[in-house]
Amino acid sequence: MKILKIILISAGLLVLLNIGLFFGSIWYYSWRDSKFYNIEIPDGEDYEKPIEYLDNKELNSLKSLIVNSEKLQIVGTGYGGYDFYMWHKPTEKGEIYIKAFETTKNQRLSERKLTNRTKNTISELSDDYKLFTGSTVIDEGTFEKYYPVRFELWFKSAEDGTEKKLIEKSYLIDGWDR
Repeated sequence: MKILKIILISAGLLVLLNIGLFFGSIWYYSWRDSKFYNIEIPDGEDYEKPIEYLDNKELNSLKSLIVNSEKLQIVGTGYGGYDFYMWHKPTEKGEIYIKAFETTKNQRLSERKLTNRTKNTISELSDDYKLFTGSTVIDEGTFEKYYPVRFELWFKSAEDGTEKKLIEKSYLIDGWDR
C-alpha cells in the first residue's frame, strides 16, 4: 500500500510539473512576443509588407529574373513563414545567408534559425548573378501585429571566415504564433 501511495504521489507531481511547464511556456512566449505588438513606426519611414504568396507564373518569372546587382526579395507571412530570394554574383567560395533586425531597437530576430535556414553554400563561381533561396518563420511577434524589420544579405568567405554585408531591405512583418 505504501508503494502505491508513493507511485500515485510521484505520478501526480509529474502531471503537475507538466501542466506548470505547459502554462509557463505559454505565459513566457506571450510575454516575449508582446514586446512586438505596439512598435511605433518611425516618422518619415515607409515600409512595405512582403508579397503574401506567388502563383506558379509569378514564381517562374521571379526565378528567371535577370539582375545586375545583389537583390533581396521576401515573400510570405508570419502564419505560413517567409521565403527568401537572394541574388548574388558568386565570385568567391563561401556562404550567403540572411540576418534580420527589428529596426527601432536593432534587436536581432530568430538568429540561429534564420541564418541556418537561409544559408546557401557557394562552391561554384560565376560571372552572372545567381538566385539562392531559403525559407523559415520569424519567431518574434504574432499574427497580424506588424513591426518594422531590416533584412540583410550576408556573405561569409570560405577562405578566411570574414563576413560582409551585401545588401539590406526593410519590410513590415508579423511573427509566428507558437
